Amino acid sequence: MDIVWLNGELVPAADATISALDRGVLWGQGLFETLRAYSGRLWAFDEHLTRLRKGADVLDVPVPDPGALRAGMLDVIDANGLSDCGVRVTLTRGAGPPGPHEDADGPPNTILTAWTLPDYTEIYAHGVDLVTMPGGGRPLAGVKTTSYGASVAGRIAAKRAGVDDVLFVGDDDVVLEATGSNLIVAIGRRLLTPPLGDAVLPGVTCKHVLALAPSLGFDVAQTTVRLDDLHDADEVVLTSSLREVYPVRSVDRAELSRAAVAAELRDAFEVVVRTELDLR
Repeated sequence: MDIVWLNGELVPAADATISALDRGVLWGQGLFETLRAYSGRLWAFDEHLTRLRKGADVLDVPVPDPGALRAGMLDVIDANGLSDCGVRVTLTRGAGPPGPHEDADGPPNTILTAWTLPDYTEIYAHGVDLVTMPGGGRPLAGVKTTSYGASVAGRIAAKRAGVDDVLFVGDDDVVLEATGSNLIVAIGRRLLTPPLGDAVLPGVTCKHVLALAPSLGFDVAQTTVRLDDLHDADEVVLTSSLREVYPVRSVDRAELSRAAVAAELRDAFEVVVRTELDLR
């Protein structure tokens, strides 16, 4: 049975309930962060916490004590018998009157969940297929809110198209990001990524990958990326907390070039993770 950490208690998932009048349920006044644990150790906890606090300031959602939050994450990992896994913290503002202009009058909620990761060997080896979806861009780009409708719609569109994910595209064919992954375009030993000003999420894994890239001989630049750039690239790469670093095989059924850049970056990223977490 799956175990959930809810407001300080470990409970069976079926019993982990919150009010139907919770502001996170009714109006999206909630936040989340997804982390990856390696051998039971949390990767980049502080960076995810920083982003969580930024969102909390915007949405007026209290953030629990960091020590209690970290301990709760480790507890829910252990309670589910996991080690290498995904971990998510979800914060909601709490219950209140149903009207949109009312404030919460109940306590906030903290929900911690952990789950087994799928085997990513296939996407590492062969890449993912994407279709483009117009109208991308996050109105609150630096905030991971529970108002995740655009990404959910994207994943539904990808499933219906028989592909792995969608790639959000703005005006003038400006490429932004996938539903839960940042984009990197490799042209020779140059890595291009859309600027955060283009309303993309500042991904934690992407930041680490771009930081280590110069040590591998890559030049890095934040710049506007358009669809044509993907087809001219040596490889198109996606990054996320759970999938780490992986290649794109095709966009809108058109095959893209592959140059093993994703594998090179992922290998280097995993060295950083294992070193910082002192994993042997």
